[in-house]
Amino acid sequence: MGAATFVTLIGVAIIVAAIALYLINICLILNHVSFTVGTVIIGVKAIAQACEPLAPVIRDIANNIATIDDNLEMLVTGGQGRPRKPSHSMAGVGYRLLPGTRGW
Repeated sequence: MGAATFVTLIGVAIIVAAIALYLINICLILNHVSFTVGTVIIGVKAIAQACEPLAPVIRDIANNIATIDDNLEMLVTGGQGRPRKPSHSMAGVGYRLLPGTRGW
């Protein structure tokens, strides 16, 4: 084996070792990035769950208030309801008027 072959093999070994160290460094960085992205995803899901629409809760409250109103009305009037006019309120429409929304 000549000197040129020996120098070439040493050069190739140095290059392979440098590439291996570079790839190991990339693996460590990607592992850290993967952990950080997972943490961010969990945080975003927690925020999304905390900011869920309140429509079902508000609907339950409105139903409870309507029941209380009916019961009090029956108590005060002696079992007869009062005549009610049809409402022209937009309260029951919710977000259905806005294009691109699902509504309540």
